[in-house]
Amino acid sequence: MRKAYILLCLALLMGCRGAVTPPPAPESSDSGVIDVRDVAAASDIRIVPVRRRAMTESITATAIIEAEPSMVARVSPRIEARVVRLIAELGQRVKAGDPLAVLSSIEMGKAKTNYLKTKSLESIAAQHLEREQKLYAGKIASMKEVLNARGEHDSALAELQASREFLRSLLPDADIQKLAWSNERSRPLSEFTLVAPIEGTVVKRDLTPGAIVHDDADVLTIMNLDRMRVLVDIFEHDLAMVRLGAPANISVEAYPSARFTGAVASIGDTVDRTTRTVKARIDVDNPGHRLKPGMFANAEISATGATSSVLSVPSSAIFNLAGKPSVFVATSENRFTVTSVQVGESGGEDVQILSGLHEGDEVVAEGGLPLKAMVLNQVASH
Repeated sequence: MRKAYILLCLALLMGCRGAVTPPPAPESSDSGVIDVRDVAAASDIRIVPVRRRAMTESITATAIIEAEPSMVARVSPRIEARVVRLIAELGQRVKAGDPLAVLSSIEMGKAKTNYLKTKSLESIAAQHLEREQKLYAGKIASMKEVLNARGEHDSALAELQASREFLRSLLPDADIQKLAWSNERSRPLSEFTLVAPIEGTVVKRDLTPGAIVHDDADVLTIMNLDRMRVLVDIFEHDLAMVRLGAPANISVEAYPSARFTGAVASIGDTVDRTTRTVKARIDVDNPGHRLKPGMFANAEISATGATSSVLSVPSSAIFNLAGKPSVFVATSENRFTVTSVQVGESGGEDVQILSGLHEGDEVVAEGGLPLKAMVLNQVASH
């Protein structure tokens, strides 16, 4: 009875439209019809037809975000040492060669001292050899004396090279070249600086001033997060539709509206016997470092040669109403009905429609937010 009464009133109002001042906002009825009478609101609405178009099919799969292995550096002191001073902060962006922390080690002091000593002895032996060669040329020294001097120099040179190689396992070449005997104004030979081997962000710093760290301890970790790898589990039955270089979209729960684009960089050669999946890798640029190592993700990979003719509408035409995807279908000028639809795959800016619409139906593609607000207000009032 109530619906019949409302419909009768609407019919009377429509019949007397010339004598009634139209309201400034959209109106709706229990029949689900929305009438937009405001000229400004109607001008913001863009209507497009439901069309059938070729859409590239895609494969969806679960994935996990990881840092590129070549872009990860784990820094260790390589010799037992005590932490003197911290330089780089957690989360700090560093360049290759930037100082991270200052440590002190008795063994390091001994290694530096031995290097400087053997360097001095080699220099002396080289000077002695040069002198004996000149004396021999002037027929003052014998060949035996020259050979003895050459043997002493070769021995000193071998010790110098051995001490240098050992020191190179602990320090960069640039630090070795600057080594000199310490004095009151210079830093003790026992101290050394840990430096960043790559450009990136300090994501781990397990150091405390005064603490002793072991030679193999990973005390600092640096990651370059500008580019990430996405490891995808592709089911065996989908494998034939995946190719190297296929474009892919990556989404994560932390940023539901964001899409990170990449391409398939590698496809595994073995099938997991338990999950029946193959590992594939997608390389993705990571502007703003929003993707973090360890994040779970969903990957949508364009399938090779898999296209189909489907009904589609712009993704902007889909609204979530009462927990269901819905569209506003134009029934006449400035009149629309709410229609629930079943959506399929998305391709670019379009969404596949599985049911609820027919080819040629006209739907609101832009300016639908006021219509959605009117429907929600109608539901709230009842």
